[in-house]
Amino acid sequence: MNQLGLTKLEKLAIAVAVLAVIAVLIPLYRQLVDLKYTSDCLSNLKEIADAINLYQLDYQNTLPLAYYANPDGSPQLDSQGYPLTWVLCVSSYLRKDIQRTLRCPADPLRGSTLISHPRERGKTLQISYGFYAPLSGRRVEDLLNPGLTVMIADSVAGGQRGTLNPLPLLNGNDGFLLGYDDAPFFPTAQSRYITRLAVWRLREEDGWREGNLRAFHGKGVNVLHADGHVSTRSPTIILLEREPDGRLKPPWSLPQKREGEP
Repeated sequence: MNQLGLTKLEKLAIAVAVLAVIAVLIPLYRQLVDLKYTSDCLSNLKEIADAINLYQLDYQNTLPLAYYANPDGSPQLDSQGYPLTWVLCVSSYLRKDIQRTLRCPADPLRGSTLISHPRERGKTLQISYGFYAPLSGRRVEDLLNPGLTVMIADSVAGGQRGTLNPLPLLNGNDGFLLGYDDAPFFPTAQSRYITRLAVWRLREEDGWREGNLRAFHGKGVNVLHADGHVSTRSPTIILLEREPDGRLKPPWSLPQKREGEP
């Protein structure tokens, strides 16, 4: 017996045991952090949903504008050169810390779009949530499946940061719309996927496979549906699926024309 302390074998056994415990605790810690971030993000979306509901009460039951547009369709800019977005529509209805509400805690870019702070002159906000462009200024009753239709989702903006956004409206600091790979507002017959979702480090050369989609959260993309409820969806929702007649399937349903509209 070693009278001076542990033997080498005993020290090795302890070291192996410690490493085994660490190997178990690190993934568990990461899972707990992800659960916390996911919960906080969904709470943000619920706060945004409440603000949108209040906005609808004041504006004839219409949804916010994705962004304020000039007659030619380009975004209106404020004095700081940033677009006027849906955040301006709902900011006065947000009760909590507006910056915390608009930034997903799991966003690796800490909010990739900058806009002017609607309450504090000269300051900016970093946003982690994008608005689905076809729902801009529309009524929920225009949708066939509002409970299945995504209105706002975890997002990154600006193709210059390695995301899937090929058509920024304004040098990456756009109106933060969830558009399409070949069109910023409404899909074409060739549109394949939604841009600006919380999918990053996707390697296009490997093809559009589910395993290549990396969301902010372990279980997928957090979304706010048009009927006001929130959920976590698989990142495969970035891909567009269509009915036999070519219509988009949920969650990217398009508004239906109202009676009397051209």
